[in-house]
Formats: sequence, structure tokens, C-alpha cells
Amino acid sequence: MFYENHTTLEIIAQLMVATLFVGTLAINATTKVRQHADRMAAMGVPMPMVSLWAGFVLQAVGGVMVTLDWHTNIGAIILIVFTLLASAIFHRFWTMDDPLRRHMHLSILFSNVAVVGALLLLMRFPL
Repeated sequence: MFYENHTTLEIIAQLMVATLFVGTLAINATTKVRQHADRMAAMGVPMPMVSLWAGFVLQAVGGVMVTLDWHTNIGAIILIVFTLLASAIFHRFWTMDDPLRRHMHLSILFSNVAVVGALLLLMRFPL
């Protein structure tokens, strides 16, 4: 049974984490494909369109698994990998000359550290 042995607060928290990934996927895969692919190409990511859609697949699979509480450990690991890869590609703060942009991307990187922490909390087995 899905969400078995979860408190109401744990269910709400898990759905909130999943919403981050499923929601941004819905926006990015429908309205931001060219923009992200162009940024990836400019950063030297090989096969940017293929890499972008591979990222979307990771985001979709992991997000749905966490949403449905189906193999949540695996879904969380997939989303951790996605978050680390997306951070490495899109938030290279050290390459930015503009102090405001550098600060913004560093802040996003710190937020992503917190997201990875939340995903680790969803995992139900000891590491």
C-alpha cells in the first residue's frame, strides 16, 4: 500500500518535494526546451538536446516514483543524481563575472543542497 507507515506530515512533505520536480518538469519540457538546450550548448555540454531530454526522463521517473511512494528510495536516488547533474551544468557560479548573477547561482546551489537533504530524508533504508 502506498504511503504505508507514514504520518500525515511525512506524506505532505514527500508530496511537496515531488512537486518541485514534477512542476518544474512540466514547465521546462513544455516551454523552455530551446532555452535550456541553447544554454547547455553554450556551456559545452555534449549533445545538448539529448542530454536535456535524458535529464527530463530522470526528473519524470524519479518525480513520479516519489509522488506515488513507489520504490521511493530509488526515486530519491534518481532525483539526487538529477539535481547534482543539473547543478553542475546550470549553476557554475565561479564562471560568472556579474556579482549579482554569481550570488544568485550560488544561492540556487545552496538550495539544491537542501533539496538533496530532503531527498535523503525520504529514503527508508540505512546507507
